[in-house]
Amino acid sequence: MPLDDLSAKLADLLAEYEATGDRALPLGAEAAEYAEGLWQNVRAVDTATASPVLIDAYAQASVLLARLHYERHRLRGGAPGDVDLARAVVALAPVAADRRRVPPPMRPLLGRASDDEVQAAAAHAMLRSPSGDPVLIDAAIALMTPAAARRPADVSRQVALCTALRLRHERDGSPDDLDKAVTAGEKAVAGHPETAVAWEALAAAYRCRYRLRGDPEDLRRSIRLLERVAQDDGGPHVLADLGTAHRLLFEHSDDSGHLNTAVRLCESALTAAGEDAARPAWRSELSAVLLRRHERTGSRADLDRAADLAEQVAASAPEDDPDRGVYLADAATAVLRRQRRTGDPDELDRAVVLAGDALETLPEDDRRRPIVLRSLADALHRRSIATGSLDDLNRAATVAGWALAAVPAGHPARGPAAAHVAAVHLTRYTRTGVLTDIARAVEAGEESLASPGSLPARWSMLGEAYRLRSGTIASDDDLQRAIDLGQRAVGATAADDFALAGRLARLAAAYWTRYQGSGDTRALDRAIILGGRAVARTPADDAELPRRWADLAAARLARYRAGGSPGDLAAAVDLAERAWNGLPPGHPDRPQAAAGLCRAYQARVERGGDAPPVERIHDLAGLDDEQPTASPADRVAARHAAGLLAQASGAGRQAVELLDAAAALLPSVAPREAGWADQQHRIGAHAGLVAAGVAAHCGRGDPAGAVEFAELGRGVLLAAQAGTRAGAADLHDRDARLADRFQWVCERLATPGFGVDERRRWWHDHDTLLGRIRALPGLERFQAAPRLDDLRAAAAGGTVVLVNAGPEGGDAVLVTADRPSVRVPLPELRDAAVAEQVTVLLAALSGGGSLSRMMVRRRTVRGVLAWLWRTAVGPVADALGPPRPGPHRVWWLPTGALGLLPLHAAEVPGEAGALDVMVSSFVPSLRALRDARNRPPATRREPLTVVLEQTPGHADLPGAAAEASLLGGAMLTGPGATAANVLTALDSATWAHFACHAVANPVSPAVGGLLLHDRTLTLPEIGGLRPAEAELAYLSACSTADHGVRYADEVLHLASAFQLAGFRHVVASLWPVDDAAAAEAATAFYAALPEVPSADAAASALREVTLGMRARHHSDPALWAPLVHSGP
Repeated sequence: MPLDDLSAKLADLLAEYEATGDRALPLGAEAAEYAEGLWQNVRAVDTATASPVLIDAYAQASVLLARLHYERHRLRGGAPGDVDLARAVVALAPVAADRRRVPPPMRPLLGRASDDEVQAAAAHAMLRSPSGDPVLIDAAIALMTPAAARRPADVSRQVALCTALRLRHERDGSPDDLDKAVTAGEKAVAGHPETAVAWEALAAAYRCRYRLRGDPEDLRRSIRLLERVAQDDGGPHVLADLGTAHRLLFEHSDDSGHLNTAVRLCESALTAAGEDAARPAWRSELSAVLLRRHERTGSRADLDRAADLAEQVAASAPEDDPDRGVYLADAATAVLRRQRRTGDPDELDRAVVLAGDALETLPEDDRRRPIVLRSLADALHRRSIATGSLDDLNRAATVAGWALAAVPAGHPARGPAAAHVAAVHLTRYTRTGVLTDIARAVEAGEESLASPGSLPARWSMLGEAYRLRSGTIASDDDLQRAIDLGQRAVGATAADDFALAGRLARLAAAYWTRYQGSGDTRALDRAIILGGRAVARTPADDAELPRRWADLAAARLARYRAGGSPGDLAAAVDLAERAWNGLPPGHPDRPQAAAGLCRAYQARVERGGDAPPVERIHDLAGLDDEQPTASPADRVAARHAAGLLAQASGAGRQAVELLDAAAALLPSVAPREAGWADQQHRIGAHAGLVAAGVAAHCGRGDPAGAVEFAELGRGVLLAAQAGTRAGAADLHDRDARLADRFQWVCERLATPGFGVDERRRWWHDHDTLLGRIRALPGLERFQAAPRLDDLRAAAAGGTVVLVNAGPEGGDAVLVTADRPSVRVPLPELRDAAVAEQVTVLLAALSGGGSLSRMMVRRRTVRGVLAWLWRTAVGPVADALGPPRPGPHRVWWLPTGALGLLPLHAAEVPGEAGALDVMVSSFVPSLRALRDARNRPPATRREPLTVVLEQTPGHADLPGAAAEASLLGGAMLTGPGATAANVLTALDSATWAHFACHAVANPVSPAVGGLLLHDRTLTLPEIGGLRPAEAELAYLSACSTADHGVRYADEVLHLASAFQLAGFRHVVASLWPVDDAAAAEAATAFYAALPEVPSADAAASALREVTLGMRARHHSDPALWAPLVHSGP
């Protein structure tokens, strides 16, 4: 009801009461309803910005409220601590300067004629009231402020004002109230330096100001004052307050002396009061200090007693206790800490329930809610770590974010809240691989350093975040920052601090990461020393010990491989066995430990030691254990490592079984809700799996299985994206409504730019709908991984050649449409030699333009081509037989880094080479070739040419101008060639030609793209296109078929992105192309193509172009060898 209406109704009621004297009128429900409505309206008025009309209405309403509440106070006996009197004071105080508005009975309390003795007496009574109504504090301040000002030497008034202002600050958070409280307390102490009550009041205000601003000097002042009180009094409440102050000072300084003093004082408080008489707050404080001491020393006795006390306090707190929510949250925290030592899963559930109850208990506007929110987030976070629950982890991230948002900027509590956000996002990153989580962890971790307290813990945690981020972006700066923070954390941690072990372990991990990236054995030695210290300092019952054993085992194994020390190998096996045996079945870390133990056993076998029984290898792979708590990435790693161990042990059949199981899980590893960069990083962590699986199948005489393995393990990201575009004609015939819904979800998933939460929801819908579809008769394999028999037709008219390198030699598998697959042994194609050839080739191609560098480049490329012919392409050509009547049609399907090498151009100078005997294309997978074949050729020729002769920050491309007129049709050049314009034009184009710079990012291929006028057009944007009749994309730009080494089996480059978008044919380059040679090749290519909408002659045309360029530039294969074709 509006303010004026409520005022009118209340005025009428008071007038009737004055006329009749009917006590029921002011004391009745109707008056209470009007008063409550008017109270809310009055409290909502901002007098600083209100209009004069509203100010007048506000004043009238305030007077009416004061009259009503004062009358209710009088009729109920007139006790000075009455809530009605307090409401009357608070309502009238803002307008009391106008004497005419102050009712005569209230003039001793407010206004110019007020009596400071009456004011002080009423304020004291209100502060002593047991009611707990917050208006009593407001009224006490309104009365005591003028009373204390009139008699500043009156210590009781200054103490009361100090206490009231502090209490209101604790309720509302006003820094101004707290500053005034300190001022009043300091006046009281200055005027009466030997008054204990003043010391206590000021000590409480100082302690409160420390919590607000984090100045440790406030704590020291508080302690000095309380120590003086304790000398005179020594009552339990003083001892408890002094214990709290010492605990806070420990948390700021990490000085264990303060912590031990806090425990002693809190124990003394309980002893002085007696267990039965002790207040819940005192028992709660003792629990808190014992828990801190456990965290500092690792004492199990302290932990058990802290948890017991916290649970007792929470269980005994009355329902109406305003602190019950905090007690419940404290109990949740203590139970969580105990669970980390006991491993009892029931305690995780109990902690979540306690923290959830705590949140429900506290009102929405309670300033302590951030603490309780952090407690709930912590409980959910810990349960997610133990159970692998992503739901718990996602909820923990949300709740931790709420807790941080609830703490104002600049408040000391913001540091711990930000650190908690960082920790949760760090865990979620390690679980899902979504890069936004590691970015948020770093951001929140940096913010946490801006607040005082617990800095070593935050340095260590932030260092871990930087270490993990360094692995995603290959940043030396991030890794150095991780090491610097880790060293700072370890250096600032006392030798007897229980937390030192964890900080040592994180610093060891940072040095281990440096070794992995650089091969620096000094970093490896440092990691082993630090890891050994971490293990030595970790109690036997600590849940982190198996993980630390496993990390140390990995480092000792790496040093064995680098130096060959039998002692390192023996230590690695011993530590890895301890890690595995220390984790119960079902533990989420068990697959990680299994992978480490398999690698150690494999090294022992390769050295000539005993192989574990096949049953043991099977157990380590976890095939019989669903392991629902473990991440898919860890399960893949365990099966991969177990497969390699089986292979090394001579158990070839088991190796195939285990590696197949690993590949089957690979599609579930990537965070599908995230972007391509996130997914490539997660999948790429399992490098070598495809090569191992192909080799294992070939070793068992199963070339068809090798091809199916490669199809399952390569191009996982592209396959998932292609799956969102698959046709559903059969489904429409069965269930049109289900098909439409599935198609709608797939279209959303194929569109880049949506947020993680939306994409997560749509993937859930996708999987649910897919389950319903596969339940329909005849659609059991709808969008399932295809079998070789389903894919053979893609090789019609030629041969698909899968090429794979292994440690002892490689294999090729020839796939045709109408004959069984054939294995071709390639004994000289070793993976180490492939890596060497890729390294020397890339180094030669990245050199400058000097004559000497040009000669090195020519010599190097010729050498690589000859090596390819001898080790891989020549044996394949021999297996294909003589080229009659024309050259063989071949689609190359290389695994790993082989995809960076020019197989199509392999030759020994002076002899017939690949170009002479075959028409070559490269394809990411048989599925991609099948999909390209299944798309009908274009029925119209709608060209688009994009030309940029100049790109800021890059060399000019004068030859690009010569390519501008090759196709005709639409053209975008210079400033018009923006990303938005290109995307729009591609939607209707059937042929597209790009003459511009491109960027191939070896660290993160997914962020590569075409350099346009305004920005880079990235792979996900291109792959997200769906043009109707996309036929040919000619990419006359640098390295457009370069997928890098790091994620080689994902085959992510511009050519595969254009194929994903629907272009049937793509021409691209393996390395940077000379500007003039690029223009020469493009001109010849289009001249060789017939003037028809289809580009099915593209592969043959490109071969003819390359043969012509070889004839003209035979001495420089870097000019004629890079161009490759993809498509049917």
